[in-house]
Amino acid sequence: MQVQGMQVVVAGAATAGAATALLLARAGATVRVLDRVPEMRAAGAGIALAANGQAVLERLQLNTLLNQATQINGARIVDANERTLLAPPEGTDLRIVTRAALQAALFEAMRSTPGIAITLGVTVEAATPDGRVIVRHSASGQREAMQADLVVGADGVHSRVREQGRFGASVRRSGIHYVRALSPAAPSEALEAWTSAGLFGMLPLQRGSYLYASCGTPELERAIEAADLDAFRMAWQRAFAPSATLLAPLQRFDELLVHEVIRVSCRQWHDGRLVLVGDAAHAMAPNLGQGGNSALVDAVVLMESLRNAKDLPEALAQYTARRRPAVQRVADTSARLGQISEWTQPAMRWLRDRVLMPLASRGDSSRMMRDVLQEDPGWLRGR
Repeated sequence: MQVQGMQVVVAGAATAGAATALLLARAGATVRVLDRVPEMRAAGAGIALAANGQAVLERLQLNTLLNQATQINGARIVDANERTLLAPPEGTDLRIVTRAALQAALFEAMRSTPGIAITLGVTVEAATPDGRVIVRHSASGQREAMQADLVVGADGVHSRVREQGRFGASVRRSGIHYVRALSPAAPSEALEAWTSAGLFGMLPLQRGSYLYASCGTPELERAIEAADLDAFRMAWQRAFAPSATLLAPLQRFDELLVHEVIRVSCRQWHDGRLVLVGDAAHAMAPNLGQGGNSALVDAVVLMESLRNAKDLPEALAQYTARRRPAVQRVADTSARLGQISEWTQPAMRWLRDRVLMPLASRGDSSRMMRDVLQEDPGWLRGR
């Protein structure tokens, strides 16, 4: 079908929405990007870009961002004593950037791309399958109606677009919280430790490090509820001594970003002229680091489906058929990894570390990596 000349509304200006807007605008669509924030500001901690996410950013011509990223070689999953439980397949390409740097690069690319108009400080109040969108401007309180050929819901876990359509959505709260932070201290190497307190990860950046940790034990839950940074530090220092180096420089509890793991799955990703991308369609546990990468892949597959189908219904059906099962596999695997990484009882940890993980390390790593990446990176680059 003809993408050139399409009128597109994208709800959400973060990773999924920005990538989708850029690809559609560069193919000739007129795109209006909406977001509820009054201004785009640096937010978030870090993001691990796997080969699939890197390929999409190359396609978007964001090579400067990739060149500034920290390349990770040999990141390992270890136990509390840093004994290797699982190592990535040889040749695994992983780069780490801050989410602020990623969002800034995407936002600047949108601002400089003809055909994209960005409207901030608006809330989507209605989005109907016939392409009608009603928004409310936060500053003035005024409502504005618009009509689009395609409405892209890229508005995250609590998507308003998803609420408006018939997507068969399931939103499940896990009760498990993760903490993310940027630390000025650098780790000795890239590790993810599975310990008596849960999971603690550390990845180097150009300056400092990105750390993430689960908060599933009663002690850590109390520290989070009380916003007690010292108690949080002490609990992790007892469970995994190397955590102290990264947590010590933090001065305030609000330097920790606390997020509950929420699983979103949908029976279908489109309804009429509405379509979902990113967390709006498939929020998942973070244990494979594929949330943001999968959102970038969504944008490319949606673009190619629109380009290759005869009409919009066929394009959106192809998009859903290609993306939904691939993402479901990754989300299921992430959830399983998340569950076993939270085993804190000594007997369960012994079974995991001495039996299950050695078995997993003997599996077909190349096939697993193909499933995780979901699409061939060469195809994602457009080559």
